[in-house]
Amino acid sequence: MNIAIVDDISLEIDRLTSVIEKYMEDNHLPVNISSFNSAEEFLADYRPLKYTLIFMDIYMDQMSGIEASKKIREMDSDTLIVFLTTSLEHTFDAFGVHAFQYLIKSPDDETLKLSVCKVLDEVISLRSAEGKKISIVVDGENIDIAFSDIVYAQSQKNYIQLTDRLQNGYRTRMTFSDICELLKTDSRFLQINRGIMINMDHITNWGKTTCELKGGHMLPVNVREQKTLNQIRQNYVFAKLHSKRTMGGAK
Repeated sequence: MNIAIVDDISLEIDRLTSVIEKYMEDNHLPVNISSFNSAEEFLADYRPLKYTLIFMDIYMDQMSGIEASKKIREMDSDTLIVFLTTSLEHTFDAFGVHAFQYLIKSPDDETLKLSVCKVLDEVISLRSAEGKKISIVVDGENIDIAFSDIVYAQSQKNYIQLTDRLQNGYRTRMTFSDICELLKTDSRFLQINRGIMINMDHITNWGKTTCELKGGHMLPVNVREQKTLNQIRQNYVFAKLHSKRTMGGAK
């Protein structure tokens, strides 16, 4: 796991690094931690998908953590951001950039440890759920694609076209029934029409006859099954929100 810590106070970086390293050692997990003393320094190094988790201080000289996170979200909508701060003043702003968590800095090492370890527990849990991959052959090359990265799969005669969240396309020789067997074990996937299966996490708009996915993909929805499919989608969204609130209440 690659983790970034962005804080203009070196002591805070050292404290947080110590907690993370101890957690990873206790759980026998590899970790690579990169630290930055300013938002500007971090953004100069940043590229999409480079970090699994970013601990971002809000109050820093020059560019704030909120401003830096807005720039991150212009490039990457999925990287997990955890804000570290001494005040609840910017809680609303944190929601605006889809922060994963908002932690109050504590001078007490044990309190800091408990808070950070709970966040890491959640991240590990999410990674376990999203760690499933599909192996396909494209132009003679074996490629592994994470279930979470698949936006949709579409049948094209004797081939399947897979599109991922970075808008890469993969064409592999496979029947639609085979791809369905692989994906239907995951609650995120829904067959919306003959030869089309989508990842509901990537839906941006749902209409009566079409479904819009991230990247601007417009796909036809089976009109006869529209109500049933929409109910499945709503149930999935509700279950996902309920799960997040349950996890939040356990903190």
